[in-house]
Amino acid sequence: MKNLLVIITVMSAVILSKAQNTYYPQAFFDKKLAQSMIGFGNSTIEGVASTKQKNSWGIKPLLGEKHYAREGTVVMLFPVTPYFEEFYSMRKKYENKKTTVYMSEEAFKYRIEALTDAHGRFKFEKLKPGKYYLETIVNFTATANYQQQTGQSNAYNAYGNFLYSTPIYQTFFYNYASSNRESKFVEIKQDGELKEINL
Repeated sequence: MKNLLVIITVMSAVILSKAQNTYYPQAFFDKKLAQSMIGFGNSTIEGVASTKQKNSWGIKPLLGEKHYAREGTVVMLFPVTPYFEEFYSMRKKYENKKTTVYMSEEAFKYRIEALTDAHGRFKFEKLKPGKYYLETIVNFTATANYQQQTGQSNAYNAYGNFLYSTPIYQTFFYNYASSNRESKFVEIKQDGELKEINL
């Protein structure tokens, strides 16, 4: 019985160590302010959503192939309220493979969505002057490679005696599904302004 209790305790500790940590902003969410910030105006934000495949260090190379968002990809626009600023700051500071930062269900409702066309373009119209945050997840097919030994080359001396062998490697390429989160802060300073951006 004692041994069973020890096993259960150890298993619980392992499960907890692998559990996902979740954080939420503690700032007050002012829904009246958020509603006012995404009210009707005469400004437009339009642009193109795209991404690049990250290299083995997790960095998107400047000259890498660009993957445009597929048709129907959702682009979200949030008003940058004090609550959102705390959410973004926490996400930047804490988020990793084991930690996720969420905004409240109520705060998440105060957003505007647009869909991309076949070329990755999107448009938000009738916006008021103010600061906004745009975000989308771009799904794409990535390419990777690996090397596999396919043979060996043997070296012999002038008398035909074996000296050494060198492995022969071949590079194989394969595709896999991947996705990147792309985002940007945009500020509209004057009513009627047109902002063109790249996500």
